[in-house]
Amino acid sequence: MDIGDYDPDPFSSESLWRLSRFSIEALQPLESLPWNADLPAIPKACFQGVPDSTEKIDPIWKLNLFTNDLQPSESADSSLDHSLDNLSEAPSESVQDAAQEDDDLWSLKHLQQDPGYIAPLKSWEKYQDRAFDEPISAYFSESGAKGFDAAISHQEQAKAHTSTRLVRDDIFIQSLLRLGLGWNSLFFRYNKGNKLFEKSITNIRVSGLSSAVMDSVVSEVLQCGTLMQWVRAFAKAPVTKSKSLSSIFTLRGAMAVILFNLEKQVLANCSNVVSVLQVAMLFDRCRELLGALADIVAAVEKASSDSEIISAVIDRAAYFAHKFGWMENLLHEIVVQITVPWLGFIEGWIGLRPDDASLNELLASGRTFVQLDRYDDPNKFRNAPTRFEYSYREHHMPSFIPHEQAELIFESGSSLRLLKKSHPHHPLARHDALARAGNLNLQCATAWTDIERIQTRADEYESKLRAEILKYHKGESSIQSIQSMNNLPFPQKADDSPEEVTEKTFQLFDIDDKERVSSSAMDRAAFANENVDQMLQKARNLDSDPLNTVHRFGPDLKSALYLSLAPVVSSQAQLIDFSCLHHLFKEHKLRHHLNMQWRFQLLGDGSFTARLTSSLFAPEMESGERKAGVVRSGVHTGLRLGNRETWPPASSELRLVLIGLLGDCYFGDTEPEDPENAQLRDNELPGGLSFSIRDLTPEEIKRCQDPNAIEALDFLRLQYKPPETLEALITPRSLEKYDRLFKHLLRLIRMVTVVKGLIRDSTARNSLAGDIRNVFQKFRIDAQHFVLAVSDYCFHIGVGSTWRRFQETLAKIERCLDRDDIDGTIETAHSITHLRHFHVDILDQMLFALFLSKRHAPAAKLLDGIFGTILAFSSLSKADGLSGLRHGNEGTVHHLYSVFKKQTSTFVGYLRGLDTGTTSSKSMSNSGASFSLQNEPTSVFEHLRIRLEVRDYY
Repeated sequence: MDIGDYDPDPFSSESLWRLSRFSIEALQPLESLPWNADLPAIPKACFQGVPDSTEKIDPIWKLNLFTNDLQPSESADSSLDHSLDNLSEAPSESVQDAAQEDDDLWSLKHLQQDPGYIAPLKSWEKYQDRAFDEPISAYFSESGAKGFDAAISHQEQAKAHTSTRLVRDDIFIQSLLRLGLGWNSLFFRYNKGNKLFEKSITNIRVSGLSSAVMDSVVSEVLQCGTLMQWVRAFAKAPVTKSKSLSSIFTLRGAMAVILFNLEKQVLANCSNVVSVLQVAMLFDRCRELLGALADIVAAVEKASSDSEIISAVIDRAAYFAHKFGWMENLLHEIVVQITVPWLGFIEGWIGLRPDDASLNELLASGRTFVQLDRYDDPNKFRNAPTRFEYSYREHHMPSFIPHEQAELIFESGSSLRLLKKSHPHHPLARHDALARAGNLNLQCATAWTDIERIQTRADEYESKLRAEILKYHKGESSIQSIQSMNNLPFPQKADDSPEEVTEKTFQLFDIDDKERVSSSAMDRAAFANENVDQMLQKARNLDSDPLNTVHRFGPDLKSALYLSLAPVVSSQAQLIDFSCLHHLFKEHKLRHHLNMQWRFQLLGDGSFTARLTSSLFAPEMESGERKAGVVRSGVHTGLRLGNRETWPPASSELRLVLIGLLGDCYFGDTEPEDPENAQLRDNELPGGLSFSIRDLTPEEIKRCQDPNAIEALDFLRLQYKPPETLEALITPRSLEKYDRLFKHLLRLIRMVTVVKGLIRDSTARNSLAGDIRNVFQKFRIDAQHFVLAVSDYCFHIGVGSTWRRFQETLAKIERCLDRDDIDGTIETAHSITHLRHFHVDILDQMLFALFLSKRHAPAAKLLDGIFGTILAFSSLSKADGLSGLRHGNEGTVHHLYSVFKKQTSTFVGYLRGLDTGTTSSKSMSNSGASFSLQNEPTSVFEHLRIRLEVRDYY
């Protein structure tokens, strides 16, 4: 039927099959780009890259754009060649296989077709006529990549821009993949001078993408490849003496393992990559991960010690773990690996494993926080063994370790070596005892569950080793069994066989072995790590559901490391401190040596103080001066300071006066038949206690030469050197404080003797002091009141009450040791370090109360001025008592008395002006809760002010 047989009916559906009257003829296909057949043939050499003059021509630089058989560069491993070849052949094989299969519409396999497969468009005409040629659509959106390329070419010609050349998609994608892995390829080469990847061919693009998109993708992959090359270069860097650190080796191994597993995963995913945008997504997270690793490498390159390397890695890892949560587990694994050598040294230092040659080598190398110093004693014999001391170097301790824990680690190791020197068979030094206790090790845990597990193991270890230590103190350990067990090798962890331990130890340290390395790709057996591979897989999984992802539940990285080490270090430190305290108190009589300091240095022994006062100041003693024709007997001999014309005394006179004084006072309170005391009488006092001459400056020597000056006896001191074992508590610093206190107290007993002599002057037969209103008698009474008040305060409050609190603490520690109460001992003493600090703080409190601290330097100077004024008056008072001469000296005495009144009023005013907050020593708050002073209603200086201001005298 014809079209004209029907009238148009707008509401009829019968004419829907006819063509519209406005339809036009089908569009003809677009003509292809014009081609000039007269162009000369281009030689193949034009498509070849220009090789370097010093290198052989590599086939990879041949710009053959029409082949799929790409060979990897020299930087690629031979084990990866087949992966790249399979990558180029995979798409074509998949298409051929798909074409041979039956086109079943109901087959489920079509739901998971290859993303590279493009199904042909279907139309009704194609169903009616299989040979029908589908016309090209007139819509640009349906023209595909060809239309887009034609539009780009037209735009470039219209704007007179440099035309871009099209390259095959698969060739460019392979080059882009190689670029992301840090390998050279057809289009990208690594510039060793600039240490950057650069384009070897410019103005190229693939079909369907603009130059802007291409540049954006290529710039991201270029950055990824450059970062990959940097990290790989660090992992393969040769060993140098300046960087021969264990942390560097471990970090290189960890980087090599990560790079190997990352390359393996990227190559495994290459078969599914068919577009440039997929390449960009493939290397998106890789670029961020490599950026974090490169930043860690850059921070490590500036470090010069293991502690700086560990601190830098932990700081950067904590930063990137917070910034990129998906790489948190991987960064934590790097931190765990890099701290393994350092934790191994800590284990050996605090006694968790026996000492070995490597530990001693590290101690001697000076690369750790422990400095081994050689101590040369000038007084030792020539054949005496050399003595070594350990000193703490804070700058070699990683920053994530708090200061208190760092000192605890150092002091524990130092105390352990002191204990091993005296008790080589102590449980803390025996292999069998450590094995029975569980062989505790240091680990870096980042989750709360792992930290709780470490705490549980530490409690079990401490409980078992406590029983071993108590048995040893009771003498129940057999020496023969100890020696037999020490011959056994130290066992490894329960969950590691010896072969696994050896493999894990040397697995990451064979990077520089040429037999194990083939360019950038490492040996699979050495660097394939399943744990790291799983971490990388989870980190790179962009499609994972955040709700279903299991995240680490734990504290931040630095806190986690501290909490991982604290239980183990604390348990070991408590056992070491208890053993050392038992060793010091029970075997070396620590309390006896400290009591000696109180008796003699602090003048706490009444017999010694009385005899010393008589030997130095009593006028009735015989003179020990050398005189012609006079034989010195040495009986009842004294220096008679204040009653002689020559000063200072000669050394022979000092020996004659003071000889035997210390020995008589020391052995006076002991049993004479004690064999130990008899042996000491034959040799010397404990610590070589004796009188000696203090080293003085020329100015101090000049002041000592004046017998009427307060500094006349400053040359005299007590010399004491504690045994080597007791130096852990009686340090040179504390001995220096004892010496300052002895010098000040010696001045006080001199002033007490002087003011008592003033009263005797007033009762002399020739004295004219009958009237109590005269200036001589007023001066004597006021001077006596002031000096006795200050002396009573210094001896009973400043020294006596403070030392009494110290003795109470020592007595409590000793009672706990007698009961084998480990918890009570640690609760009272805390540690050897804490007890040493407490001892020093006690001495600081005494110096503070006696105005010898820097804060009260003006008050000390004023006090010395008052004593000097009294000494100046004493000579005038003595002349008044002997001959009654007063009228010629009354003017001088009036002047001295007015100066004295002014000085004492100023001193009392200074005491009134002291605030309660400033009348306590800073060291009082540093001694801990069990050592701190009780809060008293009045300050320490109130005791002195009340003694001076009786009835508001001033």
